[in-house]
Amino acid sequence: MNTHEPVCKQCKGTLVQTSYGSAVCGRCGVEDFSRLFDPMVAYTGYSVPLSTANYTRMKRFRKYLQRAGREHSAATVPQGTWEYLFLCAPYKTPAGIIVRLKQAPKHIRKKCYDCLPMLIKTLCPHITVPTLSEADKYRALNAFRQLDEAYRSNGEAFVSYLFALEYILELIGRADMLPFINKIQCRKRRFAYRYRLDRIFRRR
Repeated sequence: MNTHEPVCKQCKGTLVQTSYGSAVCGRCGVEDFSRLFDPMVAYTGYSVPLSTANYTRMKRFRKYLQRAGREHSAATVPQGTWEYLFLCAPYKTPAGIIVRLKQAPKHIRKKCYDCLPMLIKTLCPHITVPTLSEADKYRALNAFRQLDEAYRSNGEAFVSYLFALEYILELIGRADMLPFINKIQCRKRRFAYRYRLDRIFRRR
């Protein structure tokens, strides 16, 4: 017997390491778990591969939709951003919050414009911010699927997600949400996007 090999405490037989880190005696069959958590010994011969989550347009739009409905934690907004905004709170209008964010110094890297409904709810306590029902979310996601398919069929550059959210909220009859979400300001882009989406949804 090789004296360098681990031996069984019961019968002094040779221990054979298993694929999950324990040791089994080849003579009497006793299994030794004492070294199971030793990082130098224990290992797993098989593991389930972790696949990287695929990017999809639907996943990104769903995130914007959740932000619009305030279905996210306040921790989504970094502590530094909250502290910066609270220095001038409360705000009279949502526009005041946007202006404050645009004036933020460089160390405020994450401005969280997509979290505007939550920011308004917290920093403008006198304003009632509407929410989305489950039926609203279902209709919005179905509308986005139609939009996504239309763009996939011709390969053109995708529309702004901000404008898509704005357009779809209006499409499903929730224009009351529009004053509380961030929007693109470029008139040329807005005209081009609206013309394209009106054709997709046959509103022209």
